[in-house]
Amino acid sequence: MMTSEILIREYVSEFMEKVYYFCLKKTGSPDGASDLAQDISLGIISSLSKGAQPEDLAAYVWRSARNRYADYSENRRKARERDGGDVYELELSGDEKDPEESAILSEQLSLLRRELAFISEEYRKIIVAFYIDDRSVKDIASSLGLPENTVKSKLFRARKILKEGIDMAREFGPKSYKPENISFVASGHITPQLPWGAVGTMFAKNVLIEASDNPSTVEELAVALGIAAPYMQEQIDALVNATLLKAVDGKKYVTDFPIVSAGKRAEAVEILKKSAPKAAEYADEIAEDAVKKLIDMGCTDNSSLDGSSLKWYAVFATLVDAENDSYLNFKREPRSNGDDWEFYGFEELGPCVAQNFVSYNNSGECDNFFGTFVMHSRDLCVNTNAPNFNLKNVIWAAKLIRSGKNYNDLTGHEKTVFDSLEAFFHAEPDGKLVSDILIMSGDEYEAVKSAIKAHPKYEKLVGTMRKNGEDILELLKSESNLYVKKYLPGVVNIANHIRGFVAEEEIAAGKLSLPEDPANSTATVHVILG
Repeated sequence: MMTSEILIREYVSEFMEKVYYFCLKKTGSPDGASDLAQDISLGIISSLSKGAQPEDLAAYVWRSARNRYADYSENRRKARERDGGDVYELELSGDEKDPEESAILSEQLSLLRRELAFISEEYRKIIVAFYIDDRSVKDIASSLGLPENTVKSKLFRARKILKEGIDMAREFGPKSYKPENISFVASGHITPQLPWGAVGTMFAKNVLIEASDNPSTVEELAVALGIAAPYMQEQIDALVNATLLKAVDGKKYVTDFPIVSAGKRAEAVEILKKSAPKAAEYADEIAEDAVKKLIDMGCTDNSSLDGSSLKWYAVFATLVDAENDSYLNFKREPRSNGDDWEFYGFEELGPCVAQNFVSYNNSGECDNFFGTFVMHSRDLCVNTNAPNFNLKNVIWAAKLIRSGKNYNDLTGHEKTVFDSLEAFFHAEPDGKLVSDILIMSGDEYEAVKSAIKAHPKYEKLVGTMRKNGEDILELLKSESNLYVKKYLPGVVNIANHIRGFVAEEEIAAGKLSLPEDPANSTATVHVILG
């Protein structure tokens, strides 16, 4: 149980500033926002200091803020009714506004501007022209090509809608204030423009989260996120063009890719954990044979690697091949514009749910290839994942080692280049060049893959992964609407990620040994020479 001091410290560091901006959106006034935010914060801190223990601090904060704002809004409404002068009860006078109509109080104008964010464009244009730009009904009618009576009618209707909005305590969506609990994943033929360029702001991210499985109009999204409708329309158009948002049911929009909830992610993790012992049994047998193949082909010659180090590469290489073969039943769907990429959102899991993600990062040049498996839960190879090196130099040094060349035969410049790659290679006192990473020729790489796939247990491993994928697919279907179900097979390829759970089984059984310094280890780093 957290102490009051810890809860108060978390509120001050994580929520106090957000509460102020919440209030600023509500009131439209820096002074009013400051007063309201101070009132909300004092109430929350006072409750926490008296021993309140909310299960979810974020939910508690926004519930308190909304309740306090409701009181604030109701008090303001009563004050306006008591004092009179409500701009929305004024009579239209044709072409000109009378002196009373021109004397709009600053607070009323602030509320007017706030509410303009949430009405449709046809009403908004007329209200802005009449109240903000101070134009006559005749002038507005002329510029819009409408009869004056039509403008008057629309203005009357717009004022009625605005008054209803001002008199209510709006309930803005909490996603506007905590969007950081969603992460995105992209794969396929992606570019800097799509999809990442389309979701580079919190604004875009919030729209996609709010519209996920929730078809909404521009005005509904504006209310949910507290953002003016003109800006909302601009962002929606950009997301529609990026194929990340889809127009449905006339004027509504829905997110056109799946966002998987934390609950479904946790259930998927349990599917993987349940199958991990059997998958580890298969993967271990296959990897042992792959290690023997590497040694027999001479891949450990002029190398500091032993069977224990090679086992890390062999296990993960086996799992990647099996994953790829199991995905044949789960092909991704192209985007609606024909682009061949996939994009998914995932609500982040809490710290109590182990994700055990193992990434595979690689780069290549022609037939030469550099890759690293990174086991994030164990910090394995994190520092050798994306080092600051020149790929050409790495390939050059790897070829030197495979050729058996001696350090003493190198020129001064060549020695300097070789020494700069000390994370991967070194020279013995006698000048022998030694690799600390796995070096394979293209033929050796293909021979290892063939040995892995020819192993008697390989198809059983693929079958285990395929069954996991089928179970996860059914799981995801239960919370996804018809708009995104066609993309779910692609989600399976990301959610069905068993590498880390298999590695943990191997570590627990003593079949994989963690290096003394996992972060700086090169156990999974490999180069393939063309």
